Amino acid sequence: MLTKPKKISKSLMKQLNQKLVLQILKDHANASKSELAKITGLTIPGVSEIIHELEHYQLIKNIGESPIKRGRSPVMYEINKDSFKVIGVTIRSKSIRVGLFNTLGERLLFSEENLPEDTSPNNIMDYVAILVRQLLKDSKMSFSDINGIGLGMHGIVNPIKGISIYPPHLNWRNIPVKQMLEEKLNIPVIIDNDCNTLALAEYWFGDGENLNSFITLNVDYGIGAGIMINGQLFHGSNFGAGQIGHTIVQDNGSLCSCGNYGCLETISSELSIIEKVKIKIKKGFPSLITEIAKSPDHITLNHLYEAAKQNDQLALSILETASRYLGIGISTLVNVFNPEKVILTGGILRGQDAVMQPLTESFHTHALLTNIDHLEIVQSKLGQQAGVLGAATLWINELFKGELPLSSLKSN
Repeated sequence: MLTKPKKISKSLMKQLNQKLVLQILKDHANASKSELAKITGLTIPGVSEIIHELEHYQLIKNIGESPIKRGRSPVMYEINKDSFKVIGVTIRSKSIRVGLFNTLGERLLFSEENLPEDTSPNNIMDYVAILVRQLLKDSKMSFSDINGIGLGMHGIVNPIKGISIYPPHLNWRNIPVKQMLEEKLNIPVIIDNDCNTLALAEYWFGDGENLNSFITLNVDYGIGAGIMINGQLFHGSNFGAGQIGHTIVQDNGSLCSCGNYGCLETISSELSIIEKVKIKIKKGFPSLITEIAKSPDHITLNHLYEAAKQNDQLALSILETASRYLGIGISTLVNVFNPEKVILTGGILRGQDAVMQPLTESFHTHALLTNIDHLEIVQSKLGQQAGVLGAATLWINELFKGELPLSSLKSN
Protein backbone atom coordinates (compact mmCIF):
# COMPACT_ATOMS: atom_id res chain seq x y z
CA MET A 1 0.00 0.00 0.00
CA LEU A 2 1.38 3.37 -1.00
CA THR A 3 1.70 6.03 1.68
CA LYS A 4 1.29 9.70 1.12
CA PRO A 5 4.53 11.71 1.24
CA LYS A 6 4.95 13.65 4.47
CA LYS A 7 4.07 17.29 4.25
CA ILE A 8 7.06 19.58 4.78
CA SER A 9 6.40 22.12 7.51
CA LYS A 10 6.62 25.81 6.78
CA SER A 11 9.58 26.25 9.13
CA LEU A 12 11.48 23.38 7.50
CA MET A 13 10.80 24.74 4.02
CA LYS A 14 12.07 28.14 5.15
CA GLN A 15 15.22 26.53 6.50
CA LEU A 16 15.78 24.65 3.24
CA ASN A 17 15.37 27.83 1.20
CA GLN A 18 17.78 29.71 3.45
CA LYS A 19 20.32 26.94 2.94
CA LEU A 20 19.80 27.11 -0.81
CA VAL A 21 20.38 30.87 -0.97
CA LEU A 22 23.55 30.57 1.14
CA GLN A 23 24.92 27.84 -1.11
CA ILE A 24 24.19 29.86 -4.26
CA LEU A 25 25.97 32.92 -2.86
CA LYS A 26 28.94 30.76 -1.91
CA ASP A 27 29.17 29.24 -5.38
CA HIS A 28 28.47 32.42 -7.34
CA ALA A 29 30.33 34.92 -5.09
CA ASN A 30 27.39 37.37 -5.35
CA ALA A 31 23.90 37.63 -6.80
CA SER A 32 20.86 39.91 -6.94
CA LYS A 33 17.37 39.06 -5.69
CA SER A 34 16.16 38.47 -9.23
CA GLU A 35 19.09 36.13 -9.96
CA LEU A 36 18.42 34.22 -6.75
CA ALA A 37 14.74 33.94 -7.62
CA LYS A 38 15.59 32.61 -11.09
CA ILE A 39 18.03 29.98 -9.76
CA THR A 40 15.87 28.84 -6.82
CA GLY A 41 12.46 29.11 -8.48
CA LEU A 42 11.22 31.22 -5.57
CA THR A 43 9.27 34.43 -5.91
CA ILE A 44 10.95 37.81 -5.45
CA PRO A 45 8.98 38.43 -2.20
CA GLY A 46 10.06 34.97 -1.00
CA VAL A 47 13.70 35.72 -1.75
CA SER A 48 13.37 39.14 -0.10
CA GLU A 49 12.14 37.52 3.11
CA ILE A 50 15.08 35.12 3.14
CA ILE A 51 17.54 37.92 2.38
CA HIS A 52 16.13 39.97 5.25
CA GLU A 53 16.58 37.15 7.74
CA LEU A 54 20.07 36.23 6.56
CA GLU A 55 21.07 39.89 6.85
CA HIS A 56 19.55 39.96 10.33
CA TYR A 57 21.93 37.21 11.38
CA GLN A 58 24.82 38.89 9.53
CA LEU A 59 25.42 35.88 7.28
CA ILE A 60 25.13 37.93 4.09
CA LYS A 61 25.57 41.60 3.25
CA ASN A 62 24.44 44.17 0.72
CA ILE A 63 27.42 45.15 -1.45
CA GLY A 64 25.65 47.84 -3.44
CA GLU A 65 24.26 48.12 -6.92
CA SER A 66 25.67 46.44 -9.99
CA PRO A 67 25.86 48.86 -12.94
CA ILE A 68 23.88 47.83 -16.02
CA LYS A 69 23.33 49.60 -19.33
CA ARG A 70 19.56 49.92 -19.04
CA GLY A 71 17.01 50.03 -16.30
CA ARG A 72 17.41 50.06 -12.57
CA SER A 73 20.68 48.66 -11.25
CA PRO A 74 20.10 45.54 -9.11
CA VAL A 75 21.32 45.39 -5.52
CA MET A 76 23.89 42.62 -5.07
CA TYR A 77 24.42 40.37 -2.05
CA GLU A 78 27.34 38.22 -0.94
CA ILE A 79 28.35 36.00 1.97
CA ASN A 80 29.53 38.03 4.96
CA LYS A 81 32.54 35.78 5.36
CA ASP A 82 33.70 37.17 8.69
CA SER A 83 30.37 36.81 10.50
CA PHE A 84 30.81 33.08 11.15
CA LYS A 85 34.12 32.05 12.69
CA VAL A 86 35.05 28.56 13.81
CA ILE A 87 38.08 26.77 15.19
CA GLY A 88 39.36 23.48 13.82
CA VAL A 89 41.47 21.08 15.88
CA THR A 90 43.23 17.88 14.80
CA ILE A 91 45.03 15.55 17.19
CA ARG A 92 47.75 13.83 15.18
CA SER A 93 50.25 11.08 16.00
CA LYS A 94 52.92 13.55 17.08
CA SER A 95 51.26 16.96 17.20
CA ILE A 96 48.11 19.00 17.71
CA ARG A 97 47.06 21.50 15.06
CA VAL A 98 44.68 24.37 15.73
CA GLY A 99 43.28 26.81 13.16
CA LEU A 100 40.81 29.70 13.00
CA PHE A 101 38.64 29.92 9.85
CA ASN A 102 35.84 32.07 8.45
CA THR A 103 32.64 31.09 6.63
CA LEU A 104 34.43 30.57 3.30
CA GLY A 105 37.12 28.35 4.80
CA GLU A 106 39.79 31.04 4.70
CA ARG A 107 42.46 30.49 7.35
CA LEU A 108 42.81 33.41 9.74
CA LEU A 109 45.35 31.87 12.12
CA PHE A 110 47.13 28.54 12.59
CA SER A 111 49.41 26.89 15.14
CA GLU A 112 50.94 23.46 15.70
CA GLU A 113 52.53 22.04 18.83
CA ASN A 114 54.03 18.66 19.68
CA LEU A 115 51.91 16.22 21.65
CA PRO A 116 52.72 16.27 25.36
CA GLU A 117 54.44 13.19 26.79
CA ASP A 118 51.35 12.41 28.83
CA THR A 119 48.78 11.40 26.20
CA SER A 120 46.01 10.54 28.66
CA PRO A 121 42.62 11.87 27.49
CA ASN A 122 42.28 14.50 30.21
CA ASN A 123 45.81 15.83 29.70
CA ILE A 124 45.38 16.01 25.92
CA MET A 125 42.06 17.84 26.26
CA ASP A 126 43.66 20.24 28.75
CA TYR A 127 46.41 20.93 26.23
CA VAL A 128 43.91 21.45 23.40
CA ALA A 129 42.09 23.98 25.61
CA ILE A 130 45.37 25.81 26.24
CA LEU A 131 46.13 25.97 22.50
CA VAL A 132 42.61 27.21 21.69
CA ARG A 133 42.86 29.98 24.30
CA GLN A 134 46.27 30.99 22.95
CA LEU A 135 44.92 31.04 19.39
CA LEU A 136 42.13 33.39 20.44
CA LYS A 137 44.59 35.59 22.32
CA ASP A 138 46.85 35.81 19.27
CA SER A 139 43.86 36.65 17.05
CA LYS A 140 42.64 39.28 19.54
CA MET A 141 39.28 37.53 19.74
CA SER A 142 37.17 36.13 22.54
CA PHE A 143 34.98 33.03 22.81
CA SER A 144 31.94 35.20 22.06
CA ASP A 145 33.36 35.75 18.55
CA ILE A 146 33.50 32.00 17.84
CA ASN A 147 30.53 29.89 16.76
CA GLY A 148 32.05 26.53 17.64
CA ILE A 149 35.00 24.15 17.64
CA GLY A 150 35.37 21.20 15.28
CA LEU A 151 37.62 18.32 16.33
CA GLY A 152 39.03 15.70 13.95
CA MET A 153 40.09 12.43 15.61
CA HIS A 154 41.75 9.45 13.96
CA GLY A 155 40.22 6.01 14.40
CA ILE A 156 36.61 5.17 15.22
CA VAL A 157 34.46 8.12 16.30
CA ASN A 158 30.80 8.39 17.28
CA PRO A 159 29.94 11.91 16.03
CA ILE A 160 26.40 11.75 17.44
CA LYS A 161 27.47 11.20 21.05
CA GLY A 162 30.82 12.93 20.63
CA ILE A 163 32.84 9.89 21.68
CA SER A 164 36.28 8.84 20.52
CA ILE A 165 35.64 5.09 20.48
CA TYR A 166 39.10 3.91 19.51
CA PRO A 167 42.03 6.00 18.24
CA PRO A 168 44.77 3.35 17.76
CA HIS A 169 47.74 5.69 18.05
CA LEU A 170 46.50 7.07 21.38
CA ASN A 171 45.14 3.75 22.65
CA TRP A 172 42.03 5.35 24.17
CA ARG A 173 38.71 3.60 24.61
CA ASN A 174 35.28 5.31 24.54
CA ILE A 175 36.41 8.77 25.63
CA PRO A 176 33.68 11.51 25.67
CA VAL A 177 35.93 14.14 24.08
CA LYS A 178 33.08 16.43 23.03
CA GLN A 179 31.79 16.70 26.59
CA MET A 180 35.30 17.10 28.01
CA LEU A 181 36.24 19.93 25.66
CA GLU A 182 32.91 21.71 26.05
CA GLU A 183 33.31 21.65 29.84
CA LYS A 184 36.85 23.03 29.60
CA LEU A 185 36.04 25.82 27.13
CA ASN A 186 32.28 26.39 27.50
CA ILE A 187 31.74 26.45 23.72
CA PRO A 188 29.89 23.98 21.44
CA VAL A 189 32.03 21.20 19.94
CA ILE A 190 31.43 18.84 17.01
CA ILE A 191 33.71 15.84 16.47
CA ASP A 192 34.19 13.28 13.72
CA ASN A 193 36.80 11.00 12.24
CA ASP A 194 39.62 13.02 10.66
CA CYS A 195 39.18 11.39 7.23
CA ASN A 196 35.51 12.37 7.26
CA THR A 197 36.46 15.95 8.06
CA LEU A 198 38.91 15.95 5.16
CA ALA A 199 36.09 14.81 2.88
CA LEU A 200 33.96 17.72 4.10
CA ALA A 201 36.79 20.15 3.37
CA GLU A 202 37.04 18.78 -0.16
CA TYR A 203 33.25 18.89 -0.59
CA TRP A 204 32.95 22.58 0.24
CA PHE A 205 36.35 23.99 -0.74
CA GLY A 206 38.31 21.45 -2.79
CA ASP A 207 38.08 18.94 -5.60
CA GLY A 208 34.84 17.47 -4.26
CA GLU A 209 32.80 20.63 -4.90
CA ASN A 210 29.50 19.96 -6.68
CA LEU A 211 30.16 16.20 -6.79
CA ASN A 212 27.54 13.68 -5.81
CA SER A 213 29.86 10.93 -4.60
CA PHE A 214 33.60 10.80 -4.02
CA ILE A 215 36.19 9.29 -1.70
CA THR A 216 39.01 11.07 0.10
CA LEU A 217 41.94 8.80 0.93
CA ASN A 218 44.32 10.14 3.56
CA VAL A 219 47.76 8.55 3.84
CA ASP A 220 50.07 9.74 6.60
CA TYR A 221 50.77 8.04 9.95
CA GLY A 222 47.70 5.90 9.23
CA ILE A 223 45.45 5.26 6.24
CA GLY A 224 41.76 6.06 6.16
CA ALA A 225 39.01 7.10 3.79
CA GLY A 226 36.20 9.64 3.99
CA ILE A 227 33.29 8.44 1.85
CA MET A 228 30.75 10.92 0.45
CA ILE A 229 27.57 9.41 -1.01
CA ASN A 230 24.75 11.59 -2.39
CA GLY A 231 26.31 14.63 -0.75
CA GLN A 232 26.34 12.98 2.69
CA LEU A 233 29.13 11.41 4.71
CA PHE A 234 28.81 7.66 5.01
CA HIS A 235 29.68 6.66 8.59
CA GLY A 236 28.57 3.02 8.63
CA SER A 237 26.27 1.41 11.20
CA ASN A 238 28.93 1.48 13.93
CA PHE A 239 30.81 4.53 12.61
CA GLY A 240 33.59 2.33 11.23
CA ALA A 241 33.26 3.11 7.52
CA GLY A 242 36.42 4.08 5.66
CA GLN A 243 38.92 2.06 7.69
CA ILE A 244 40.64 0.88 4.52
CA GLY A 245 44.01 0.94 6.29
CA HIS A 246 42.89 -2.07 8.30
CA THR A 247 42.04 -4.18 5.27
CA ILE A 248 44.33 -7.22 5.26
CA VAL A 249 46.33 -7.25 2.03
CA GLN A 250 49.24 -9.51 2.94
CA ASP A 251 49.08 -12.99 4.46
CA ASN A 252 51.41 -13.41 7.45
CA GLY A 253 52.28 -9.72 7.31
CA SER A 254 53.46 -7.41 10.09
CA LEU A 255 51.48 -6.74 13.26
CA CYS A 256 49.19 -3.72 12.94
CA SER A 257 48.14 -1.32 15.70
CA CYS A 258 44.61 -2.75 15.39
CA GLY A 259 45.88 -6.19 16.46
CA ASN A 260 45.66 -7.90 13.06
CA TYR A 261 48.52 -8.89 10.77
CA GLY A 262 49.17 -7.74 7.22
CA CYS A 263 46.93 -4.66 7.16
CA LEU A 264 47.44 -2.04 4.43
CA GLU A 265 48.76 0.35 7.10
CA THR A 266 51.66 -2.02 7.87
CA ILE A 267 52.90 -1.59 4.30
CA SER A 268 51.80 1.82 3.02
CA SER A 269 51.43 4.23 5.96
CA GLU A 270 54.23 6.73 6.49
CA LEU A 271 55.05 5.18 9.86
CA SER A 272 55.52 1.74 8.31
CA ILE A 273 57.49 3.15 5.38
CA ILE A 274 60.02 4.89 7.61
CA GLU A 275 60.41 1.78 9.78
CA LYS A 276 61.21 -0.29 6.70
CA VAL A 277 63.80 2.28 5.61
CA LYS A 278 65.51 2.21 9.00
CA ILE A 279 65.62 -1.61 9.03
CA LYS A 280 67.13 -1.74 5.53
CA ILE A 281 69.76 0.89 6.34
CA LYS A 282 70.76 -0.88 9.55
CA LYS A 283 71.16 -4.10 7.59
CA GLY A 284 73.64 -2.35 5.32
CA PHE A 285 71.62 -1.72 2.17
CA PRO A 286 73.37 1.05 0.18
CA SER A 287 71.45 4.33 -0.05
CA LEU A 288 71.94 8.08 -0.34
CA ILE A 289 69.83 8.31 2.79
CA THR A 290 72.93 7.50 4.87
CA GLU A 291 74.57 10.64 3.47
CA ILE A 292 71.52 12.81 4.07
CA ALA A 293 70.63 11.63 7.60
CA LYS A 294 73.02 11.73 10.57
CA SER A 295 72.22 8.19 11.68
CA PRO A 296 69.67 5.43 10.96
CA ASP A 297 67.70 6.33 14.08
CA HIS A 298 67.33 9.93 12.88
CA ILE A 299 66.02 9.10 9.42
CA THR A 300 62.83 11.00 8.58
CA LEU A 301 60.38 10.89 5.71
CA ASN A 302 61.92 14.07 4.34
CA HIS A 303 65.22 12.19 3.99
CA LEU A 304 63.42 9.40 2.13
CA TYR A 305 61.66 11.73 -0.26
CA GLU A 306 64.86 13.71 -0.89
CA ALA A 307 66.72 10.50 -1.75
CA ALA A 308 63.90 9.41 -4.07
CA LYS A 309 64.23 12.70 -5.97
CA GLN A 310 67.88 11.81 -6.53
CA ASN A 311 66.88 8.40 -7.97
CA ASP A 312 68.04 6.45 -4.93
CA GLN A 313 67.08 2.83 -5.59
CA LEU A 314 66.33 1.85 -1.99
CA ALA A 315 64.02 4.84 -1.50
CA LEU A 316 62.30 4.25 -4.85
CA SER A 317 61.86 0.54 -4.17
CA ILE A 318 60.22 1.07 -0.76
CA LEU A 319 57.95 3.81 -2.09
CA GLU A 320 56.99 1.66 -5.09
CA THR A 321 55.92 -1.26 -2.89
CA ALA A 322 53.90 1.01 -0.60
CA SER A 323 52.29 2.76 -3.57
CA ARG A 324 51.31 -0.44 -5.37
CA TYR A 325 49.51 -1.69 -2.29
CA LEU A 326 47.82 1.71 -1.99
CA GLY A 327 46.62 1.24 -5.57
CA ILE A 328 45.08 -2.08 -4.54
CA GLY A 329 43.38 -0.39 -1.56
CA ILE A 330 41.95 2.34 -3.78
CA SER A 331 40.71 -0.20 -6.32
CA THR A 332 38.87 -2.00 -3.51
CA LEU A 333 37.09 1.20 -2.53
CA VAL A 334 36.24 2.03 -6.14
CA ASN A 335 34.98 -1.49 -6.86
CA VAL A 336 32.65 -1.27 -3.84
CA PHE A 337 31.41 2.34 -3.99
CA ASN A 338 31.88 3.37 -7.65
CA PRO A 339 32.57 7.07 -6.88
CA GLU A 340 33.04 9.91 -9.35
CA LYS A 341 36.47 10.83 -7.98
CA VAL A 342 39.15 9.73 -5.53
CA ILE A 343 41.02 12.58 -3.82
CA LEU A 344 44.39 11.73 -2.27
CA THR A 345 45.61 13.64 0.77
CA GLY A 346 48.38 13.29 3.34
CA GLY A 347 52.15 13.39 3.60
CA ILE A 348 52.66 10.52 1.17
CA LEU A 349 52.01 12.94 -1.69
CA ARG A 350 55.42 14.48 -1.06
CA GLY A 351 56.77 11.43 -2.88
CA GLN A 352 55.32 12.87 -6.12
CA ASP A 353 55.91 10.69 -9.21
CA ALA A 354 57.70 8.02 -7.16
CA VAL A 355 54.34 7.46 -5.45
CA MET A 356 51.76 8.40 -8.07
CA GLN A 357 53.09 6.40 -11.01
CA PRO A 358 53.15 2.94 -9.33
CA LEU A 359 49.94 3.75 -7.45
CA THR A 360 48.08 4.60 -10.67
CA GLU A 361 49.42 1.56 -12.50
CA SER A 362 48.42 -0.76 -9.68
CA PHE A 363 44.99 0.82 -9.39
CA HIS A 364 44.19 0.32 -13.08
CA THR A 365 45.40 -3.26 -12.90
CA HIS A 366 42.99 -4.15 -10.09
CA ALA A 367 39.95 -1.89 -10.56
CA LEU A 368 36.87 -2.97 -12.51
CA LEU A 369 36.89 -1.35 -15.94
CA THR A 370 33.19 -0.56 -15.67
CA ASN A 371 33.83 1.53 -12.55
CA ILE A 372 36.64 3.70 -13.90
CA ASP A 373 35.28 4.95 -17.22
CA HIS A 374 34.79 8.47 -15.84
CA LEU A 375 36.74 8.20 -12.59
CA GLU A 376 39.48 10.67 -11.68
CA ILE A 377 42.25 10.15 -9.13
CA VAL A 378 43.58 13.55 -8.09
CA GLN A 379 45.87 14.99 -5.45
CA SER A 380 44.26 17.38 -3.00
CA LYS A 381 45.01 21.06 -3.55
CA LEU A 382 44.11 22.09 0.01
CA GLY A 383 47.63 21.69 1.37
CA GLN A 384 49.07 20.30 4.58
CA GLN A 385 46.61 22.20 6.77
CA ALA A 386 43.58 20.57 5.15
CA GLY A 387 42.96 18.52 8.29
CA VAL A 388 42.35 21.58 10.45
CA LEU A 389 40.18 23.14 7.75
CA GLY A 390 38.23 19.89 7.66
CA ALA A 391 37.68 19.98 11.40
CA ALA A 392 36.44 23.58 11.16
CA THR A 393 34.24 22.58 8.22
CA LEU A 394 32.20 20.39 10.57
CA TRP A 395 30.52 23.67 11.57
CA ILE A 396 30.57 25.23 8.10
CA ASN A 397 28.85 22.12 6.79
CA GLU A 398 26.14 22.49 9.45
CA LEU A 399 25.56 26.06 8.31
CA PHE A 400 25.42 25.41 4.56
CA LYS A 401 23.41 22.19 4.95
CA GLY A 402 20.78 24.07 6.97
CA GLU A 403 21.32 21.94 10.09
CA LEU A 404 22.33 24.91 12.24
CA PRO A 405 19.39 26.97 13.55
CA LEU A 406 19.92 30.62 12.71
CA SER A 407 18.53 31.48 16.14
CA SER A 408 21.77 30.13 17.62
CA LEU A 409 23.78 32.81 15.78
CA LYS A 410 24.44 36.41 16.69
CA SER A 411 22.03 38.92 15.17
CA ASN A 412 21.90 42.65 14.63
